Amino acid sequence: MSNKTKILYIQHSGANGGAPMSLYYLLEYVKKDYEIVVYFTEDGPAVEFYKKNGINCVVDNVLGKLPHCTIENQSLNPFGFKFYHDAKSYLTHYLKLLPTYLRMRQIIAKEKPDIVHLNSSVLIAEGLATRSTGVPLVWHMRDFLEYGHFRLRYNFLRKIITHCSTVVIGLCESEIKRISPGDKGVVIPNFINFDKFDHHKVDNVNLREQLGIPLDTKIIAILGWNTPAKGALTLMQAFAEISNQHPNTVLVFFGEGQQQAGKSKFKNVLRFLAGKKNLRIELQKIIDTFSLQHRVFFPGIIFDIAGYIAEVDIIAAPFTQPHFARPILEAGAMKTLVITSDIDGTREMVLYGKAGYLAKPADRIDWTRQLDLALSTDNQDKIELMFSNTQRTYNSEINANNSIAIYRNILAKPIKL
Repeated sequence: MSNKTKILYIQHSGANGGAPMSLYYLLEYVKKDYEIVVYFTEDGPAVEFYKKNGINCVVDNVLGKLPHCTIENQSLNPFGFKFYHDAKSYLTHYLKLLPTYLRMRQIIAKEKPDIVHLNSSVLIAEGLATRSTGVPLVWHMRDFLEYGHFRLRYNFLRKIITHCSTVVIGLCESEIKRISPGDKGVVIPNFINFDKFDHHKVDNVNLREQLGIPLDTKIIAILGWNTPAKGALTLMQAFAEISNQHPNTVLVFFGEGQQQAGKSKFKNVLRFLAGKKNLRIELQKIIDTFSLQHRVFFPGIIFDIAGYIAEVDIIAAPFTQPHFARPILEAGAMKTLVITSDIDGTREMVLYGKAGYLAKPADRIDWTRQLDLALSTDNQDKIELMFSNTQRTYNSEINANNSIAIYRNILAKPIKL
């Protein structure tokens, strides 16, 4: 039996994404002095990655989530297609609230943690269950709550988060302001492990050789693209517009999603009749229209991404909704230029355009303009400013220690809920 303080983490997704990777970098420091266990609500490549790196983790499919954030949310407008498209999945989420609540209480009884750390705002039932047990709760906001049209769910959920939490961690000021948790709110920026993201030490991955393109080719890349809110379609449209002016440039889509567009005519007909669009097919339509088959690539999931970022010229983060995009920090550490959307979260990361380029979200014309400008300009001043700000603001050791200090404060003098 370990005498170490035990922290129970709940991770809402097993996908290869920013939240599980950010948590992993925190755990590298936490596990030195604390006993840790991570429960995933679903299986996926992140689970395998955690296990491979010696993190004690469990997949529990009874646990669920209630997404009401800017990257994933349900429309309540019955006159819109999205309402019917989301109805089945969200009904599943709502039906899982009670089983999740009961299961979370069982997990806490079994694991007997000293602290519970929820790694997303979507873990509503888990938060309520933790509150009911009296175990201190650190609730980490990895995403922005969606306001919605009338702010009814938004107000309800932010009150639950504030009520249940001992401490609420936000990645930036604008994220905390959406919750308004009062004295419980703390801003700890997301962070980078500079041992892993060191542009001096990174191994060569020979990306251009892998893609079969000339060594002088410029590469624009997006890390994570398979949901509409990531803005991949806007980026694809903008790249198509500048493809003739910049013939030695290619676009690479790293991350989960189809590497080849589905060719099933039957499925395409069903999608057409249902009004549902497949993002990969929409991207392929643009590729085919502009004859970009040899200039757009889909390599799939890559976990050890540092070497790839180092060999890319531009990282694009074209989010259409407020978000705190981890790839921007990774690009900053690797001295790679960033173009991102002018929205809460991302604009703060590039110092409001001083350390990168800002484009209007979902605006093809502005994204075209900014891509063209970035490819035609000496951007060394922006790159150096982004690098220095990343080292100063997003230092993993400093920010991990700030997170651990929260645990110590809770254990030394529990905060009244």
